[in-house]
Amino acid sequence: MKRKKTSIRILLFCAFCICFAGAPSFCAEKTASSFFDKGLSAQNDENWYAASQHFLEAVQANPVYADAWFHLAQCSYQLGEFELVLTQLDEAEKYAKDDTALQNLRGMTYIALGKFSEARTIFEHILKKMPNNVDARFGLAELDLFDGRISGAEKQYGEALKRQNENRKALLSLAVVSAQLGKAENARHYISQAIGYYSGEAEVHYLAAVVSAMQGDLTGAEKQCRVAVELNGNYDRAYELLSKVRFAQHEYEEVISICDFRIARDRNRGSAWYLKGAAEKELGRTAQAVNTWSSGLSVVPDDEIMRAALEVEVNKSVPLEDSRRTEWAQYHIQQARECTRRYDKTGALYEYQRALKIEPSNEEARLAYADMLELNGMHELYLEQLLFIRQTRDSADVQDEKRNVSRREVQMNDTIEAYDNLLQDSLSHKWNVQPFYLDKTRWNIGIYYVPSAVNQIHIQNNTVAAEFASDIFTGIASASVLAHPEQVEGFGDAYQKARTRGMDYFVILSLDEGARDVTLSYTMYSGRTGNKITQNDLYGTANARYASVFRRFRQEILERLPVRAKIIGREGKTLLADIGRSENSTEGAVFDVVRKNAVQTASTGGGVSYKDDDILGSFTVTVAGEEISEGLLEYRGFYDRVNVGDELVLIKMPVRDEDNALLPGETMQGSPAVDTAPLADANGESVSRKKMSLTAEDLGIRRTPSFIDLIRSIY
Repeated sequence: MKRKKTSIRILLFCAFCICFAGAPSFCAEKTASSFFDKGLSAQNDENWYAASQHFLEAVQANPVYADAWFHLAQCSYQLGEFELVLTQLDEAEKYAKDDTALQNLRGMTYIALGKFSEARTIFEHILKKMPNNVDARFGLAELDLFDGRISGAEKQYGEALKRQNENRKALLSLAVVSAQLGKAENARHYISQAIGYYSGEAEVHYLAAVVSAMQGDLTGAEKQCRVAVELNGNYDRAYELLSKVRFAQHEYEEVISICDFRIARDRNRGSAWYLKGAAEKELGRTAQAVNTWSSGLSVVPDDEIMRAALEVEVNKSVPLEDSRRTEWAQYHIQQARECTRRYDKTGALYEYQRALKIEPSNEEARLAYADMLELNGMHELYLEQLLFIRQTRDSADVQDEKRNVSRREVQMNDTIEAYDNLLQDSLSHKWNVQPFYLDKTRWNIGIYYVPSAVNQIHIQNNTVAAEFASDIFTGIASASVLAHPEQVEGFGDAYQKARTRGMDYFVILSLDEGARDVTLSYTMYSGRTGNKITQNDLYGTANARYASVFRRFRQEILERLPVRAKIIGREGKTLLADIGRSENSTEGAVFDVVRKNAVQTASTGGGVSYKDDDILGSFTVTVAGEEISEGLLEYRGFYDRVNVGDELVLIKMPVRDEDNALLPGETMQGSPAVDTAPLADANGESVSRKKMSLTAEDLGIRRTPSFIDLIRSIY
């Protein structure tokens, strides 16, 4: 008996040694296989991280396990690690030559990396040998979507469905594409088929909810979301959509509960933080909304839409003395430093302005902004910033405790005194005018939006976009353009509101979000006639894409607004106008002098119009100060009818001379000092020579409409 037990122990020990010897063995195969099975289970639950871990363990146990390498690549694809996918596919193809599944995944990865021609070559090569390969048709369909040929994609998905009439991906993709094309009946037909074949799969019900939401059927969307989470209690996408649907149904308390549930499971879910804050704001709990968004940004600081929502609300309701403003402003100061390192001075200017809007007393941001003004020759504005800093210090009763702080204050006082003496001959001293207290409002613009679709990444993104667009027109100096955000039902409602409220122009905008890009679409109209003036789609990708598209939006609107001014002083034929270099005035610029209140927007096209009888003369700038300008009047007719308060409209800018002299808005450093002033002549033609940095379109990068991300996620 004892000998028998000893033999068993020896056998077990030998088996243990064989299992870990490294040579191919039954135990090693069993271990790799078990890891693989666990990976498949996690992959079917769309738990990509856990699945990746199990597949990695499988290939570590058996490095020649082609299926494990392939499924690991699929998980990496879902996680957006596309370069890694290619590496893993290379490993898989060592042990599974000419596998079309591997080739199709490689093609889809090339699409994700923007290598569209390489991807098309792969798919067409597969279909040439295997015309019934549906995965290759899916690849060609995605290429059609990226090219904007949605109907072409619909055809490819239809061809795939003909070959496999129960194909899950084909049915779901056709349902989404049909809904995007407005083919409601087709969308319902395909989603019903998918539910009939795959009623036990959570993703099918989730996409059924998405299609219902796209068609405005919130009740149907809610029902399908609840089915999805009943089938899979870990299905976060379904919980997220359910919270958005309940938000659209004004059930804000339930939205907060769902968001808290999602945050408790994973604090890094930025969409939950954003939506919880939006629900709290709708309930009137603005302080709680600010706290929620601030907490959310601490875990996802690159969520620009959440940050925009926070900053708009902060500027409305948070006291200037709130210590949290320093933290919120610091983000933009850091961004400004990054812009400076990239020699993006325009971007740095924008970021410092954003920091100062959040915390006007932030000394670091104001000094940096002041330095940029001085660098661009804006000495009066520079002095104004230094005086503000000194006044803020005095009001705070700052006690100097360190010698270097005292030195800085002495140096600042010396600088203020020097510039004050230097500017004794300025126009403001000559005319005894305080230019920084002038009302320089030139234009009133309505920024209108329709409610966002429920399936957008950030619900209410159009609301945030309109409020943010209105906010960035003001800068930190006196505003030339006042923008007023408001929700509308469509063009007719927008036109009525703009005309009733006396808006000069109105803009209807919308935002479309992808996972890695954003597109701001807008159309600009005359508030008086409703005539369309311009429209554009502004595309942004990579970091700071949100700020980038809105800066471009602001510039494009400003380039359509004529430069206007008022006469604020007169001595004989010498006039003083409330416009300076900061608003694109320069020596030699010529303005029409128009009777007060006679200027209106043009009936057709851009620009302004006024009766010939209302033109009182012309004004040519002879001395352009920073905020005011002096010039000569040539009045029209026998009588001089020009009075203080009459208007000036730009009609001509000086032509660049042979010495390549600088034009308005241009500086030796290439960065404007003030970037919120109109930039067009009386005809609505831009007088700016400036161009912002390269855009995604300049680089040939294609936009990704949000519904493409949805289709690409179908597993």
